[in-house]
Amino acid sequence: MTKWYCVLLLIVSHHCVAKLTVVTENFAPAQYLDANNNLVGDAADKVRLVLDSVGIDYSISVNDWSMAYNIALRDPQTCIFSISRSPEREHNFIWFAKLAQFDTNFYSLKSKGISLTNLEQAKQYRIAVLKDNYSHHYLLSKGFKENENLMLFSSFDNIFKIIQTRSSSIDLVVIPAQRINHEQSHLLNKLQLELLMPINAHQAPLYFACNKNLPDNVKQQLSAAFSSYESKL
Repeated sequence: MTKWYCVLLLIVSHHCVAKLTVVTENFAPAQYLDANNNLVGDAADKVRLVLDSVGIDYSISVNDWSMAYNIALRDPQTCIFSISRSPEREHNFIWFAKLAQFDTNFYSLKSKGISLTNLEQAKQYRIAVLKDNYSHHYLLSKGFKENENLMLFSSFDNIFKIIQTRSSSIDLVVIPAQRINHEQSHLLNKLQLELLMPINAHQAPLYFACNKNLPDNVKQQLSAAFSSYESKL
């Protein structure tokens, strides 16, 4: 009975809309879980403010990046943040609003004495990179190989654990500078990392985006809400 009632409402007034699922990752300082397990950060605050203004029923879940990314690719009623807007992803999502600009770099442990001046040189090393992250896809497009010179991790937290406990298993890491700074501000002992070079001189900004099959009425509401927010800044 409820199913047919919803169908009737949808035909008549388009008001029967499934709950919007919003997925993200623990990605400080843009969005991250604090000591009380609450999602905080400038990007998270902006997203909640805009979604609350729309009046759409929604939920936000924090996942490993690869899981969040694939959920957003698969499920029509799903949005994701903060996601890099790159040429490889352009046609996979609807892009609503820029949330932040991060600077992603190659780092090495200072004890390893590694120097880099170009991407080709990096191919001789074992590089820790976040699976399905912008950096992962970008390096694949430049000829890097998974399990050869790219070591994939499900979260930045796991990359930091490797740096601290099993640094001999990797040579380089690819991490945003802002995340490095945030991590070091919360550690008693500083990470002994050395910045080598940017992964790309023209790095993609971070966005709020949604599955390309998002219903038109939700798309219109979100577009209007983000435009209204931007106009007030």
